[in-house]
Amino acid sequence: MKPNDLNTALYEKMAAEQDKYRDWLKSQSPAEVLNHAYEYTVREDIVMAMEELELTDAQAQVLLDSPTPLADVYRYPSWSTRHR
Repeated sequence: MKPNDLNTALYEKMAAEQDKYRDWLKSQSPAEVLNHAYEYTVREDIVMAMEELELTDAQAQVLLDSPTPLADVYRYPSWSTRHR
C-alpha cells in the first residue's frame, strides 16, 4: 500500500467504527446518550481530522493494526506525539 492508501484505509476504518458507535448510542436511553455526548463529539472531530491528516506509514499501520483505532486515539490523545 502507498502511504496515502494507508491513510485512506485508516480513515475508512475509523469512520466505520464511529458509525457502529453511533448505532449503539442511538439504542441507549436519553440519559445515557447525554452521558456520552462529549465522547461522541470528540470522536466525530477525530474522524473529520483524519480526512485531512497525513500520518506516516508507521503511524497509520500501528492504528490499522488495532481493532479499534478511533477508540485508541480518543483514549490516548497524546498517541501521535509518542509515535513519531
